[in-house]
Formats: sequence, structure tokens, C-alpha cells
Amino acid sequence: MKERGLVVKADHNSLRLYDRKTPTKGAASAIVFSYYFENNINFDQVISEINKNLERRTQIGIVDNEGDVVYYIANLIEWPETKMKEGFTNKNNDPKMKLLVDKGYLINSGLKFGTHYRIYDYESEHAPWLIHITESSHTWLDIARMIRVGHGVNKIIVLAYESYWISLKWTKP
Repeated sequence: MKERGLVVKADHNSLRLYDRKTPTKGAASAIVFSYYFENNINFDQVISEINKNLERRTQIGIVDNEGDVVYYIANLIEWPETKMKEGFTNKNNDPKMKLLVDKGYLINSGLKFGTHYRIYDYESEHAPWLIHITESSHTWLDIARMIRVGHGVNKIIVLAYESYWISLKWTKP
């Protein structure tokens, strides 16, 4: 990160990043929570940080056994109302998807992308979102796999985690 011109300051449970030419006495440009790839997921810190509504990125760094890190920008998704395209119907009965069905999104299988669902809104010809139902028994490696596939096909990966919709997007440090 320092090679890219970022200033890094460590806290007791995270890193604060300051973009180039940003004073380090003010608010950080980003906060990074790091997790070991074999550990089970826990988004509590990330959700808490995002809910502060501060003007900074919330990032996750997944660390492998060689010390290499892959970074993701995390956001909480609020789904706006849309409407179903004419001639289409939802055949999805998953109770976890009820919110999206009720708001007018078309939900199709995501199997060909290695995830649970593809999500379409009224305007989309191709599914902009891939939804993966995420349980606390998943590891950070599972999350990295999901995002890698989504990034490769130019889709936004959204994790359905407890009652939250968390989008994760790969980013350079």
C-alpha cells in the first residue's frame, strides 16, 4: 500500500488508509479489516463501520498463508423498488429472496456463475447482480472464490448475510 502512495496507520483491530495528499490528522480515506482466509466469516465489524455513514471506504483484506492480501470494498445494499418486465414471472420461492420478489426483481438461478441467484431489475438485459446466500460457517476463502467469479463476468457480488445485503468489489490496495 505504501508503494502506491497510501499512508497506513494501524489501530488495534484495523488499518486506516489515507489517500495521496490527504492529511493524516483528519478522517481516514478508508478503513481496512483484515481476516485470515481459513477463518469463518464474521461481518459484524464491517457492518458496524458501514452503518456509521462516514465519508470513507470500508474495505476487507483477506490474508493467505503466504502473507499475500486481496482487498475488497464493502457496501450495504438498499434495494429500491422496480417492476417486473412484461411476460416474466418469478418462480423463486426462497424466503430469503422474498424482499427482492416483493420489490419487483426477477430472480433466476445463478448456478452457471457458481452462486445461488442472478438478479434483474426492469432496465437490465443481463443480470447486474449475483446473490450468494452466506452462512457463518463459510470461510473468507469461500468469499474470495465467489467474488473472483463475479468480477470475471462483470457482475456485482452481493452476499445475503443474516438480514443484510453486502456487496463486495475487488480493489487494488
